[in-house]
Amino acid sequence: MTQTKLVLLILAAGMSAVLLAVAQDSGSKPSVLIPAGTLFRVRTIDFIDADSSHSGMKFRGSLDDPIMLGGNVVVPRGADVVLVAARVQQGGKMKGSDLVELKVNSIVARGRSYQVVTSISQQKSGGEGKKTSRKILGGAGLGAIIGGIAGGGTGAAIGALAGGATGTAVAASGEPHLKIPAETRLEFQLLADWKIK
Repeated sequence: MTQTKLVLLILAAGMSAVLLAVAQDSGSKPSVLIPAGTLFRVRTIDFIDADSSHSGMKFRGSLDDPIMLGGNVVVPRGADVVLVAARVQQGGKMKGSDLVELKVNSIVARGRSYQVVTSISQQKSGGEGKKTSRKILGGAGLGAIIGGIAGGGTGAAIGALAGGATGTAVAASGEPHLKIPAETRLEFQLLADWKIK
């Protein structure tokens, strides 16, 4: 082997080592495709009030459970999520229902924010004026019922707050405005494939 070829081989080996080190330092991972139809849950961070919200308004949330693919965690629990109000309807004090339709606008994965297309989570009040406070969705409704049995009107208000983490609560004061407390769990479904690079 000539001296020139030996030098070229040494240079090539050195370059390969440098490229490998750069790749390892960058922590590069292969792209992942999360298919449409994947279900996931989001926990709200912001308090959402139908009376002061409007379509297009954004709210903070976090991934309540990790998104798994092939037994591996693709997006970890607690990843930042941005929710957007697709539709907001104020029903009024005497009749009609408050309505808030939420969808996921973006999710942070691998340090980067990705736009996603999801189903809509619809939250709705009872729509019966003064009786609306008795029609509470999810865990907050159960809490209000238990609280009402235990301690009358005050108990109902306390019970609604206690159950609010698992459902959507309507103001226990008798006003028909829909209020979605922080820590409410909402379920969504991907309507289009999501590619994470």
